[in-house]
Amino acid sequence: MARQEVQQVWFGLGSNLQRERHIKAAVAALEQAFTTVRLSHVYESEAAGFAGPPFYNLVAWVETQRTLAEVQVWCKQTEQALGRAHDNERFSSKTMDIDILLYNDQVCEATESTPKLPRGEILTSPYVLAPMADLVPYMQHPETGKSYREHWLAMQQAGGDEGMLGVVESLWLKA
Repeated sequence: MARQEVQQVWFGLGSNLQRERHIKAAVAALEQAFTTVRLSHVYESEAAGFAGPPFYNLVAWVETQRTLAEVQVWCKQTEQALGRAHDNERFSSKTMDIDILLYNDQVCEATESTPKLPRGEILTSPYVLAPMADLVPYMQHPETGKSYREHWLAMQQAGGDEGMLGVVESLWLKA
């Protein structure tokens, strides 16, 4: 059997129900499932699109030999293990939301087993773009060719960072 190449995957993670517990559990699941894992700071933001408690959000980068479809299955299984009900409305409170933001620099439409890439929220949602710019500021978006830092600065200048409540002092330092 041929050895598959190492893939780079960026995830957006978010929780607004028992958020510290669920974010820590999701990070532990990432560290168990994937090799190299890097994390942005954790950001707090208001619920977007509905009235609800604030979210904790971050971006994680991993290396893996899993295919995009296999990574998508892992996301759904992990969300479910952390109490996510998949029949809820899109804009609602969640124990855990794990979205694949990027798979290498792949650009593709959604299929039955894989998401649209790059994920649109990267450029439209400050709670995704801020941690992305934090983690990989000078990496270029595969469609625009601009860095995530450039996109974040442009969003801030346009007033699009409304609802961002700031960086959460390191959850990782607490036991």
